[in-house]
Amino acid sequence: MKHLILPVSFINARVDEVRILSVADVHCPKYLSEFKAALDGLQAPDVFLMAGDMIFRGQVTEYVHVLDSIEESLGSDFPIIACFGNEEYGEVRDDIIDLTEERMLFLDEKSTILETSELKVGIVGTQGSLDKATTWQRRNIPSWKGVFERRAKRAAALLKKIEDEVDRTVLLMHYSPCLETCEGEEEKAFSWLGSRKFYRVVLEQQPDLVIHGHVHNSTRHCVTLGSTQVRNVAFPAVGGITEIELVL
Repeated sequence: MKHLILPVSFINARVDEVRILSVADVHCPKYLSEFKAALDGLQAPDVFLMAGDMIFRGQVTEYVHVLDSIEESLGSDFPIIACFGNEEYGEVRDDIIDLTEERMLFLDEKSTILETSELKVGIVGTQGSLDKATTWQRRNIPSWKGVFERRAKRAAALLKKIEDEVDRTVLLMHYSPCLETCEGEEEKAFSWLGSRKFYRVVLEQQPDLVIHGHVHNSTRHCVTLGSTQVRNVAFPAVGGITEIELVL
């Protein structure tokens, strides 16, 4: 499948910089009031990226409250792009897309290009993988090993496909790709927080930016792997909405 082309008019006056707001793990309605407070005082970005688990345990209609909160604080003159998290359950994802498709774009093992006359930013979205399946995943996804391996291969292929077409690349994922942004959690828990398969993807493909969530107790939110900046934007860990400047 070809990547999606999403024309935008960047709000930022500088053509060599993209202003990103990013968040994950709002688990609406759990942290909705805190999320609304964090939006106050922020300026509208060039793009808003959400790294999964924006709703609590598959409560589809809560996504409307998330989007309403963003629009009330920042307006709607910028694209909102998201990947799915583990609490956007597989069986309700079509319902989420149907409910929100006029207001945002989901990248589920897909890519898009934000394009203006001056620059192109490629974004690949995926839930990511785990080194070990959860109990629920083992019961409900009999082929979980193959699923997790396929996601890593697919992300690598998408990054490689767009690298010559864009000025900068972003990998948007829910699970962590590295141990470093899981500091604060027990190290043995990493198998349920992320995947070494995606660590290899990052090192081999070297996207300019990786944004992830899922790790609620992280104490280290930004690291560099080679030339790649990796950011954990999980709301419970960061305590707010992450502002990122992607310089071109």
